[in-house]
Amino acid sequence: MASSTQERAVEVCANCLLPATHHCRQCGSSWYCSAECQRADWTCHKHLCPRFKDFKDRPDSKSVRAILFPDDDKVPNFVWLKMNDTVLDPKCVSEKLEVAELLGVKVEEQIGQQEVMRGIRRAAKPGPSTTKAHLIVRADGLVDGSKPNQSIGMITKGNFLFSWRGPVLSVLTSWEESHDGNANPTLGDMTMTDYRDLIEFFATYGKYVEGQEDFGPSSFWWLAPALKQEMITRPQIQVIKISCDVEQKLSGVKYNPFNIGEGHPAMAYLQPLPITASLGLPLVMRRYPTDDTMRAEAEATGYGNAGPELLLMCIDPKSQIWGKAPKGLVQGNMVVMRHDQEDLYQHHLEALFMYLVQIVYPAFEETLQPEPKRERAEVLDMLHPSRLDWYFRLFRKERSQRDERWKNTPDLFHFEHEGTKSALKQLTSEFGLNMGL
Repeated sequence: MASSTQERAVEVCANCLLPATHHCRQCGSSWYCSAECQRADWTCHKHLCPRFKDFKDRPDSKSVRAILFPDDDKVPNFVWLKMNDTVLDPKCVSEKLEVAELLGVKVEEQIGQQEVMRGIRRAAKPGPSTTKAHLIVRADGLVDGSKPNQSIGMITKGNFLFSWRGPVLSVLTSWEESHDGNANPTLGDMTMTDYRDLIEFFATYGKYVEGQEDFGPSSFWWLAPALKQEMITRPQIQVIKISCDVEQKLSGVKYNPFNIGEGHPAMAYLQPLPITASLGLPLVMRRYPTDDTMRAEAEATGYGNAGPELLLMCIDPKSQIWGKAPKGLVQGNMVVMRHDQEDLYQHHLEALFMYLVQIVYPAFEETLQPEPKRERAEVLDMLHPSRLDWYFRLFRKERSQRDERWKNTPDLFHFEHEGTKSALKQLTSEFGLNMGL
């Protein structure tokens, strides 16, 4: 019996971006940071969890574990796909596998494939290998009378924009550079963690309003002539895309506000990031695809994005990683949104990052010195909404002197937190952040 070849370098919570501490006892495939996150993920996890035990080990060396989303059944399932012995195009993932029967097609030309994600929960390993997932579908699924996919409708609770039709397969690949500089895919096994990422992809692929920015890849290239997306109109909330270093360098833009529908599945099941919840600005964070025109340079130089790591700093005073953020979990573009489904303003997010950089992070460092200059309880006091409220008021006033747009930025909170006025006096004096006032 050949065992699965995909080993995880760092265990990450399947429900959020924090380091995991335990795994699901039934399947052993999904990892969680807390019982709360495990309960929150159960809505997604329960459909495939009991099935995973029958697919832990490969039956032979020519089989790979894939996930089938049937169009005539509400429940997805794991399947073993056989590798083809003869492959004309080594970069064509679907050609490497026997998939025609499962898709209900007869010839290769009727099969389409597309890279859909780099799972944010699958930590990057050192070296040139990059793990990706691919969808394999009917190439003419939108125009050949294929039925709407029931299983995708079920796992997204009907919250999807693209008209997913016909059966859909997902396979995992690792792309490793060869000696000639070309990258060829090596097939791998889909996990429960990859399944969780796929749910979010299905739920977020497409456009809410014509002309509005995608929350997913721009198009399925093989369907381009017949592509017809079904639009769904919902109340909109504003979220912020934070560009990775490469995309920021090429586009000159770091923060990109855009709208998504209220109740969007991208926010579902997540607990707000602890440091943001403590500060009264509860945020969740998701991976956002790299622009196709910038992907080549990003692949060559990496997907670094240091800023959002601040949102992952550990605030548990008893933890061994107190004041630290897990390295390597935030790669590529990220989308940040409010867990309470209110609009997230760019200026609010900028002020939050500056507060973490100027106030909180240095205080964390002072607690970690051989002879600590601060008590950890003092840092926790800084993680109070009144402190962030204080900082934002000063920050907005200072920025308004240089940029008129800041004058119209609304207050961070709908009400003034108790202690804000005293914080203005005490902490302004302590940190010397008069900001020209």
